[in-house]
Amino acid sequence: MDERALSPQATWDAFFSDFYLRVHAGVEPRDEARTQALAAAALSGCPPGGELLDVACGFGRHAVPLAQEGLRVTGVDRSEPLLAEARRRSEGGRAPHLVAADYRELPFADARFDAALNLFTSLGYLGDEDDTRVLAEIARVLRPGGRLVVETMHRDLLVRSFQDQDWRLLGEGRLLLEQRTFDPAAGIAQTTQTLIDRRGERDSRTFSTRIYTATELVAMLRAAGFETATCYGDLQGGPFATDRRLVIVARR
Repeated sequence: MDERALSPQATWDAFFSDFYLRVHAGVEPRDEARTQALAAAALSGCPPGGELLDVACGFGRHAVPLAQEGLRVTGVDRSEPLLAEARRRSEGGRAPHLVAADYRELPFADARFDAALNLFTSLGYLGDEDDTRVLAEIARVLRPGGRLVVETMHRDLLVRSFQDQDWRLLGEGRLLLEQRTFDPAAGIAQTTQTLIDRRGERDSRTFSTRIYTATELVAMLRAAGFETATCYGDLQGGPFATDRRLVIVARR
């Protein structure tokens, strides 16, 4: 794969900002995010009182409800605007420990955490080599036997469900237009997201991501130091299929 086809870091820093919050922060019902987070934590096997890592945690979609449920959660993200929103969402309740860092270089000691989460398609931005480096860093900070839960889009599902364009109503009179191209052989998807406000003003971001197959991700996890990797079709441990999102539970 030609990694020059992927977006550079500057593109991602501009995307994971106020723009990302305007697209994603108000769309998903918080009780749905809480249900997903609790299911992922259960699948990770994090013991009572154990330490759970959420990386990349974004604006706290999963880390905040998990902390509010009493889990000891550390959330890591490179984006300060997203972490600021996570702190805001934590006000008035138990909060996760939030750390600003690139997940290629986690600022933690070896074997610090009992379990880890990587949810909502949080891989594919950096290319095969650096994404494997991310997984190796997560493996490094997990205790022996600790599990990582990865939840993501995968190539076979995208092949089945690909649409080159769609519209979504985001509320408050705002629309999101997504225009896409996809090369299934290379596993590269390019997306342009355009926000249109009630006055008709537009703000667009274009980015390219790597969409892995289940086979590729399992191989990357093994290369990163995980002993086993089991594929599922949901966070309840249902069977993996090409018409469902991919969940992998990898054991250190």
